[in-house]
Amino acid sequence: MLQDPDHARAAGAALGWPPAPVLQAGAVAPPSDVRVAVAPQRRRPRRTLPLEQLALALPERPARWRLSRLVLRSPHRPRILERLEFVRRFFPEMDGVTVRVGLAQKPGVLGWGSLDPLQPGLWVRPRRLHYFTIAHEFTHLLQARGLVPGGERACDLWALARSPLLIDHVPGYLRMPRALRALNPRPGAPGGGAGRAGLDAGHPLLLHEAARRAIAARARGDRRYLVRFEREVALALGGNG
Repeated sequence: MLQDPDHARAAGAALGWPPAPVLQAGAVAPPSDVRVAVAPQRRRPRRTLPLEQLALALPERPARWRLSRLVLRSPHRPRILERLEFVRRFFPEMDGVTVRVGLAQKPGVLGWGSLDPLQPGLWVRPRRLHYFTIAHEFTHLLQARGLVPGGERACDLWALARSPLLIDHVPGYLRMPRALRALNPRPGAPGGGAGRAGLDAGHPLLLHEAARRAIAARARGDRRYLVRFEREVALALGGNG
């Protein structure tokens, strides 16, 4: 049986019932004892983009040596390179420079270095390959770059000032006492004249320190610094040439 909504509401109020909720037209009231479960919203996984691989283009280091065909074919090549590498560590000015290496074939020449700053090169004699000869030729490469005063005597002096470890032969252009020069081996001596060349243990240090003092004197304005060095060595060894 259908009842008038207003009449039913009035009858319920007379009996003390709570008023029924008013529903809008077309609305459906959910049961009071039913809980509505809300499904959790799933997050879409974030799309990860692969990182671009960075290509680090490091500059290629130039070769340290460029060997001539004669050096490449020489049975002394390992020994030549070993001695060149040992001396080169005392010349950091040549880092990053490719040095051409050849064989000196002219009689009486122990070695020579290029004075062309764009074409640095050394020519050596493998059977008479002294550390000091190599240091002397490396100093010529510094002269070509304006880092050392010109001339063979200055070249000798600056080579002596590098390290006593490089002094295994008496300089050929600076004036040295006869007793000291006599310690150089004769051509064709056993071992090719390599090694300590007969120098006493104290000679390399004496020559090295005297060379450094002469260079310091030049920096103070002494134009006769080469003569100063020669006199100091002669006095130290008790002779005058």
